[in-house]
Amino acid sequence: MTYSSLQKFGWSNVFFQQLSFDEICTEGTLEQIFRITAIHRNRVEAMGANGESSIICGAEFQPLSQHLAVGDWVMAEAAHEHHRLVRIFEPKNRVRRISNGLPQVIAANLDYLWIVTSANEEFNVKRLERYLALAHEFDITPVVILTKTDICDDLEHYLGQLDSLGADNVHALSVNTPGSLDALSAYMSEGSTIALMGSSGVGKSTLINAMFHTDLATQAIREDDAHGRHTTTHRELFFCDNGVAIIDTPGMRELQLYDAEQGLERVFHSIVELSQQCRYNNCTHAEEPGCAIQAAIASETITQAHFDNYLKLLKEEASQKRRAEGAHAVKHYYRDYFKKVYSGRKDQW
Repeated sequence: MTYSSLQKFGWSNVFFQQLSFDEICTEGTLEQIFRITAIHRNRVEAMGANGESSIICGAEFQPLSQHLAVGDWVMAEAAHEHHRLVRIFEPKNRVRRISNGLPQVIAANLDYLWIVTSANEEFNVKRLERYLALAHEFDITPVVILTKTDICDDLEHYLGQLDSLGADNVHALSVNTPGSLDALSAYMSEGSTIALMGSSGVGKSTLINAMFHTDLATQAIREDDAHGRHTTTHRELFFCDNGVAIIDTPGMRELQLYDAEQGLERVFHSIVELSQQCRYNNCTHAEEPGCAIQAAIASETITQAHFDNYLKLLKEEASQKRRAEGAHAVKHYYRDYFKKVYSGRKDQW
């Protein structure tokens, strides 16, 4: 058995290069490498060369949500019938968002982010822009998927709004029309990792069942507002027969971005470029003469809603940074304070 046996789980040179020469040459190192598939209170489930294993996580890795994510690669030593976590590999990406004012890790080591929405009242361009910014910020290829097209009365309306996003990969399909799913096969090479994100009820689990012949639980949406019930309650990674790793995530009605400045510049690149053409360097893009952005809105090159969402996300980003800087300052202050207290105690003795 060689390290190539891990490739079907997403292992690559990114992680192999993090092993020391001694680790590579030591017999048994391969059996200590795992990829996390589910996270619990004080342990994780993981897949390795010899199959599934339960890994106990010590106090130094608590709380787990601050250290680990589904999709992470780790090393763990055998400990009776379980394993004990000893090391976390540096991920190639780790997707985060803000939840209840704190950073929350969603998933790690992704190749594609399937942004799933549906052709009904749930469809929201502003929310899709947030998902696109999230993907670009962490250097993940975004794929926008419009589902339930077979029960839509005005498909062109939704396709037009998707076109305005300027996304490179957009697909409209229905699980009831199997041929429409063929376009997604381009993203499913062996060893690739795909995470599905979107609101509840858009058809994430249904799409997974149709694509990979799985049996994830699904529920119908509410007829009064087209909103879905939460079917997936926690993040979980599973491996398909074709060697693709899938991460299904709980529905997120609200996605607050975390440190996504570069992602916003990618999604709103037209606005960024226009702002450099304004007559004045300090243009506020409101009523100044020679404002390129206001001219573009007037000519319908961009929409007012697109620009307003850009300003809103910039404001959120700035607010998040202020909170992070404030929290860091407080943490630094108390760390120095307790160092002085403890050093004083040592001097007394």
